[in-house]
Amino acid sequence: MKNNLKTIRNTVWIYFTIFIVSILVLLWFSFGISLESTYKRMKTHDIFEIANYILTDWSEDEFTNDSLDRIAYDNNMCILIQDAYGNRVYSYDMMASNCLIHGFYAADLYKYRAKALSSTTGIYYAEVNNPRFNNNTMLFVMVLGDRTDPSGYIFLNTSLEPLDSTKSIINSQILWISVMLLILGLGISYFLARLIETPIVRITKSAKKMGQGDYSVKFDGRGYTETEALAETLNYAASEISKVDSLRRDLIANISHDLRTPLTMVKAYAEMIRDLSGDNPAKRQEHVNIIIEESDRLAALVNDILDLSKLESGSAEINKTTFSITKKIHEIMGRYTLLSEQKGYNFYVSADYDDDFEIEADVIKIEQVLYNLINNAVNYTGENKNVYITQIIVDETTARIEITDTGKGIEPELLPLIFDRYYRAEKSKREVIGTGLGLSIVKQILKQHNFKFGVRSEINVGSTFWFEVKGRAVHDTEKGVNEND
Repeated sequence: MKNNLKTIRNTVWIYFTIFIVSILVLLWFSFGISLESTYKRMKTHDIFEIANYILTDWSEDEFTNDSLDRIAYDNNMCILIQDAYGNRVYSYDMMASNCLIHGFYAADLYKYRAKALSSTTGIYYAEVNNPRFNNNTMLFVMVLGDRTDPSGYIFLNTSLEPLDSTKSIINSQILWISVMLLILGLGISYFLARLIETPIVRITKSAKKMGQGDYSVKFDGRGYTETEALAETLNYAASEISKVDSLRRDLIANISHDLRTPLTMVKAYAEMIRDLSGDNPAKRQEHVNIIIEESDRLAALVNDILDLSKLESGSAEINKTTFSITKKIHEIMGRYTLLSEQKGYNFYVSADYDDDFEIEADVIKIEQVLYNLINNAVNYTGENKNVYITQIIVDETTARIEITDTGKGIEPELLPLIFDRYYRAEKSKREVIGTGLGLSIVKQILKQHNFKFGVRSEINVGSTFWFEVKGRAVHDTEKGVNEND
């Protein structure tokens, strides 16, 4: 059973909920837990700022009672300034009976002055409980002048107001905000999940149909650029798989036919030898030869299938040597003499000049390319049975080999399929020689050598298969020097 928790909808819900809960936790921590410590920290900072401001005015002898009164009023605090002997220079009682410094005895003030003098900064501050109202207040003492010879002291005192009522109000607001955020977040996450999953669900349904063999299905990825690109790719894949599947069925039918035909022949002539020609040496020899020929055809077909499989899997090794492609063409064409004499085929070998062209390649595989292309031309040439083999020197490092037939040609829409391993031009006629896999083998060999190849064709005129090889042209003068050596 599939885990429904891993659906896009649930995943979006979960992550969105985690995001909202994280925000709420941060809010609760900020306002519910750290509010009091933040308040005290800010209050302490404000007192430091006020003390430094008073100290500056004191040093420059610019402060006035009015300015100090304003400071005490604006910040809800008590201010007491004493001279070096503890005599009162200035005082302001903004907090009335809640002000500690005005309620302290001289001994208490002396104690806190001593703590400020003993500190390294000349400053002392602490939370001091007001016994009358049982609340905490901030007491701040700063030494004026040098600690070794002070010119006076600044006492500041402010109430640390209870935050319980404020925290209660904030917590109530956060609770409502939390509920609203959760509801809103779940609604938005559900909406987003539906938007995101809709094109993916459509694509998944179409993919299931394609998996069941319906390659005519169309993928719809409307909604997002990524899903549209995915749908376009899958539509292309479905189209290509459809072609491959169709061609695969054709290949199986063709190979089955090619296997069945020689097997039927072998069986039939073996039975004839057993029943009819076993005692007739001449007939027996004829029937045995036919069995051998059909067996050779079977072996060639199986070998081609194996060769193609190795080439496509990349397990076929390439053993490169240096040889003349020009001489190799003439050598191979010499082996078609019997076919020319017995079947009436005409082979024309030509070049734009007589220079040899040397290449570095696997000579056996290049021979296989030439054989397959020539056999293909033989199979599909016209009634005149003409086949043209041409070497064209493109430049000093490139030569093009062209094999041309004079057959019915190939329709333009079929040209991209001609080298496909499943393609077979069955409409023309059965092969005279070969197994029908020759062009696929040609394609794989030339790709392994990084040689360019292609085909051009004209209906009712013929087709030309070509490939280009890299190497060097060997001129007549160079050949003469080599011969003298």
